[in-house]
Amino acid sequence: MLSKALYDYLRQECDVVLHAYKGLADQPADPKAVHAIRVATKKLRAFFSLAQQLPGYSFGAGKHLHLVRLLQSIGGAARDTHLQEMHLKRYERKAKTRFSHAHLLLKTRQATAIEMLKAAIKHTTLKKLGTLPERFRQATKDLDNDQAMEALITFLNRQRAQITVPPSNAHHEVWHEERKKVKALYYQLTILSEVLPVSYGGKKLVEEMRKGGELLGDWHDTSVLLHDIRQLVTWLKRERINLPVHTSQLVSLIQTDEKEQLALAARQLRKLVIGQEASPQ
Repeated sequence: MLSKALYDYLRQECDVVLHAYKGLADQPADPKAVHAIRVATKKLRAFFSLAQQLPGYSFGAGKHLHLVRLLQSIGGAARDTHLQEMHLKRYERKAKTRFSHAHLLLKTRQATAIEMLKAAIKHTTLKKLGTLPERFRQATKDLDNDQAMEALITFLNRQRAQITVPPSNAHHEVWHEERKKVKALYYQLTILSEVLPVSYGGKKLVEEMRKGGELLGDWHDTSVLLHDIRQLVTWLKRERINLPVHTSQLVSLIQTDEKEQLALAARQLRKLVIGQEASPQ
């Protein structure tokens, strides 16, 4: 039943956030806890975007989600720099070089983010987040299942129709916006996977969305790394600091992968866009 599916998902993700928050209070640099709270927050945002389409819905998450999003942003910055450093190391091995300046920059960013996360945790509390699922269930206790499903399917169709394939030379942020659309829709389809009509696409559609999000995620990570390395090279040249050997090879390797990953992501996006024509209306 729809109401149970929604409640169970909300309960699950709130518990994940609370558990991760407790872990961060003990160890702010714990990458697993940072990742858990970051993903769960994105899922909660997708959940409430979906829930707002319910007929007669008047329940708001309030400032609780704002606090979670704050922790997500700060914690995400700490995790991103950690992942970028590992990403960089893979290219360094291929180029047979060590870009020490880049590692120093990433470690500095990570240390700053962790200190900000410590301060944020010290001055926030997420206790009321634990009450959200029960308050949501109470607010939707008189939900009309048929009307709600019709509204949600209309919303999903509208979300799918907004997915486009930008030109290959479009700005990074344009592609990143498509990534966020695909990711949010993937989470929403996952929430409703057990209650959507079989004709809607089922597990196949969910898998296509998941794949699209992952390919865009791979491209995004490489694109950000390429931007940061190029910017650092520019700074070093401006300050007349010698670059590490094989720096040009390092940049070339990252650039090649970034182009290939974007091409793969674009191909998957086209499949999703074409698939819209066959989706239920």
